[in-house]
Amino acid sequence: MTAFQSSRFKRRAIVVAALLALAGGGAVLTHKGDAAAKDKATETPTVLELASSDLARVSDSTLIQPLALSGTLNPVRQTLINAEVDGVLREVLVRPGETVQAGQILARFEASDLNNQLAARAATRERARAELELAKKNRERNANLLKQGFISPNAYDESENAVAVAAAQLKAEEAQAALASKAVSDGVVRAPFGGIVASRKVEPGTRVGVNQTLFSLVDLDELEFEASVAVSRLPAVKQGQPVRLNIEGFGDKPFNGSIERIAPVADAGSRMVPVYVRVKNPGHSLRGGMFAQGEATLAQVEHAATLPFSAIREMDGKAPFVLAVENGKIVTRPIKLGLLNDLTKQAEISAGLKPGAVVVIAKIENLKPGQAVKLPPAKPAA
Repeated sequence: MTAFQSSRFKRRAIVVAALLALAGGGAVLTHKGDAAAKDKATETPTVLELASSDLARVSDSTLIQPLALSGTLNPVRQTLINAEVDGVLREVLVRPGETVQAGQILARFEASDLNNQLAARAATRERARAELELAKKNRERNANLLKQGFISPNAYDESENAVAVAAAQLKAEEAQAALASKAVSDGVVRAPFGGIVASRKVEPGTRVGVNQTLFSLVDLDELEFEASVAVSRLPAVKQGQPVRLNIEGFGDKPFNGSIERIAPVADAGSRMVPVYVRVKNPGHSLRGGMFAQGEATLAQVEHAATLPFSAIREMDGKAPFVLAVENGKIVTRPIKLGLLNDLTKQAEISAGLKPGAVVVIAKIENLKPGQAVKLPPAKPAA
């Protein structure tokens, strides 16, 4: 074999060896790829473990649609007691904070001037009555004289006119006497109704004029809560709707009332309409002027399937839904919303879910339908 042939043979051997090596390597790579695919096919899907704080359960409860109110309390019956006569106060018998009964005497005026005026008016009245009697007798006498032809018809007419004038004068004097009698009665100031004296403006010995304020009186048996409602919410407000009040100074103790009146005209500046809630106050624990916050019940649903707002996706959109947990997986459930409580942030699920269903409330990234999940263990019954 020549040197050229020997060199050619060596190169051929190297090529054959390289081809065999590549074939062996390909077989190894193919085997490893098949094993990786097999491992991937047998890999267990990832299970997302959820905490109790991630979940909410649809509950069966009573749901109301509330309207928040705020305002002040005022007595239903309150009045200013003014002087009906001009005079000097002899006695002032009550002080602020005292309870009085209807008709109880609160103050007395000096009665001597009033009694003198009454006596003078009574005397004038009696004189007018006597003058009327005399005019009637003269008329009767003149009637007889007219029949006998001793006086003219004009003379008789004068006597008839004198009777009419005397009758009118008596009527006027009787009215004046009645006023004087009323003044004597008004000299004793009485409570128009039972209540509590809120203020006293005068002292004994004070000279007061007609219509000057003496006392203010309030009845605390019933109070009225006045609040304002936006015109946009007014169509849902009705007379008789219950209202629950929390009043400043009483903590969580509730007071109940109902809407009694709705003002017919909205305020031109605020576009708010006043509403009035009647509140019973049998123990007089409430006082006028107290600030209160209320909640009117506009609508109520018994046995409603409810969820918190935070559990509902696309709540403000046209197609709200929830991510429910069913058979260990996440499922999208379209729902229909009913009554909403904006104060407690609870919504009625009128269609799509039933009480007891579990939904995801947490905003978990990349959580999609079909995801396997594990629920936390149930808490043992107490």
